[in-house]
Amino acid sequence: MAELFIEIGCEELPARFVVSTMEGFAASMAKLLGPLASTAPRSWATPRRIAVAFSDVQAETPRVERLVTGPPVAAAFKDGVPGPAAIAFAGKMGVGVDALQRVAGPKGEVIAAVRMEGGERLVDLVGTGLEAAILGIPFKKTMRWGTRREQFPRPIQYVCAVLDGVRIPATVCGQDTVATSIGHWLWFPEPFVVVSAAQWERALFERDVVADIATRRARLVRLLTEAAAAMGSDLNIDEALADEVTNLVEKPTVIVGEFDSGLLSLPPRLLVESMKVNQRYFPLYRDGALTNQFLVATNNPHGDAALIARGNARVLAARFHDAKFFFGEDAKKPLVEHGKRLSGMLWLREVKGADGRALTMLQRQAMVAEAGAGLAAVCGADPDRTRAAGLLCKSDLPTLMVGEFPELQGHVGRKLLEDVEHVDARLALAVEEHYHPRFAGDSIPTSAEGAALSLAERITLLDAAFLAGHAPKGGGDSLALRRAAGGVVAVVLGGMGHLSSATVPQLFSAAGVLGSDELTEFVLARLKALLSGEGVPTDVVEAIAATGSTSIGDIAARARAFGALAEGGQMAAIRVTFRRVAGLVKQNAGEGVPLQELDGAALEAVGRALRDAVVSIPASGRVEEQLASLVALRPLVDAYFDGVMVMAEEPGSRAARLGLLRGIVARFSTLADFSRLSTG
Repeated sequence: MAELFIEIGCEELPARFVVSTMEGFAASMAKLLGPLASTAPRSWATPRRIAVAFSDVQAETPRVERLVTGPPVAAAFKDGVPGPAAIAFAGKMGVGVDALQRVAGPKGEVIAAVRMEGGERLVDLVGTGLEAAILGIPFKKTMRWGTRREQFPRPIQYVCAVLDGVRIPATVCGQDTVATSIGHWLWFPEPFVVVSAAQWERALFERDVVADIATRRARLVRLLTEAAAAMGSDLNIDEALADEVTNLVEKPTVIVGEFDSGLLSLPPRLLVESMKVNQRYFPLYRDGALTNQFLVATNNPHGDAALIARGNARVLAARFHDAKFFFGEDAKKPLVEHGKRLSGMLWLREVKGADGRALTMLQRQAMVAEAGAGLAAVCGADPDRTRAAGLLCKSDLPTLMVGEFPELQGHVGRKLLEDVEHVDARLALAVEEHYHPRFAGDSIPTSAEGAALSLAERITLLDAAFLAGHAPKGGGDSLALRRAAGGVVAVVLGGMGHLSSATVPQLFSAAGVLGSDELTEFVLARLKALLSGEGVPTDVVEAIAATGSTSIGDIAARARAFGALAEGGQMAAIRVTFRRVAGLVKQNAGEGVPLQELDGAALEAVGRALRDAVVSIPASGRVEEQLASLVALRPLVDAYFDGVMVMAEEPGSRAARLGLLRGIVARFSTLADFSRLSTG
């Protein structure tokens, strides 16, 4: 057995491409090698290199004989003389006509020949297939370079391909493969020989490259934490930012930067968002307040730290001074005046009003305001405050600040209302919160008015898009409708007001939209996806949804309770037991004596014990209590199946026994459709 190691050296990849390129390359190479690779590969990735190693690869595929059948003997031979069909088949198989055999086929005798298969050498497979494997990695964006026609996200500088340290001859994008790699592009550009994956990784570390993503991220977090502690500051590491920065550098080195403390008068979120989104800096806090210091992860481990810090601070200060000017200019007039310019901004070209024209953002704002006021009662919000906030919720879009920092939409409106106009704080907060959640896992509104407007924002978008015929198809979702539906689910599960018990159609009705059955199912599909993502078994989610409930809170509560059973190891037994009960009842629809009419004399002792237990279970109650009753009932049901033949020949006995089972199904039918549970 041998080790195959391949590294793609390229110009700096965008951070968002690093992991997907690594995963795509590993999959592409595994497909190329097929049975020659007996184990999963190990992968590495930095902005300037993607590498994969397969241990214990075979030098060649096993050679085996295979009998290949051809046309019928009657068609291949005439009077014992081989005809065109026989000659063509022999040529295809690479044998003489005299080597053909006669074997029995499904419809009579056919000709056949023995063919040797296998024996493909790994070096040949890689030599001929490496370029296609590399260029076949799926990417959203690629580029060409020089005079080449091949495409890759960034120009490929070299490809190292070695089998146990020996170069595998191949050509990729006009360049021959090599048996060398290079370290940090700035400090160690000289090539070094690659003998194995382990030696390559060690050599890179000595040359200021941490090839493993997890190791590089751990180093980044450690250095950030140590730097913050040394300064007596707090560091709230943004995990997504840490992931991104990990794939911006090959060996992170952390330095401290500082900006003018006078700029702290700007909205803190502006400063933080700009540091994170625009510059990839890590802000520092002290006693919960933002400081004028920040941390930078540089990819220059031997550079002048003070010089790098000053350079980064200048870049940041320039953006902050621009922001200070923009905010000052925006503050010169009320938010409602900014909002008047919304009449010149289109909402969505795909959604049109009654006049056939695309709706403006001013119309969109009024739509959200009215829907939010309708939803206020459901959320426990003040309808007048909700409507007032809704009529301002888009008004900061024309401001200079949002034009320069679009990620601050909503927040700028809130700050202008709070700091300049000094309006009701709850109204101002709702203006910002109507955008939340902006993405999966984002914070949900903390105010009732914010929750009402958040739902209004998403429900009106969904309704308008579906009415216009723009429901997502396949993987496409240009209007981000799945995200909007996920936002509805997230806000409802946040439990604001009476939301947890409201059904999806009730939410639509409160928002003043019709809300089709298709749209209801679309929203519930996002709930199902969320619950499955939490680990609730898919068949359980479907069994619960099949009860017909359209209440997001109700479905989620039952699914999570069932999920807890699964974690406790009780779900498997319940699946088998109660699916059997539901199956018998479904197969024998209409049969059975109602539970309340069952005469104890018609049942055996085990049946009477089961009946008494079922009757004693409350018809309603908390999900957890109902499930506890279900768990307690399972041993009695199992004993019942062991002790009696439910489908007895005697009609009276069969009716009594089926009636007992029907009573169980009826008692728990609001929890789930047990017939949909798998037995796995």
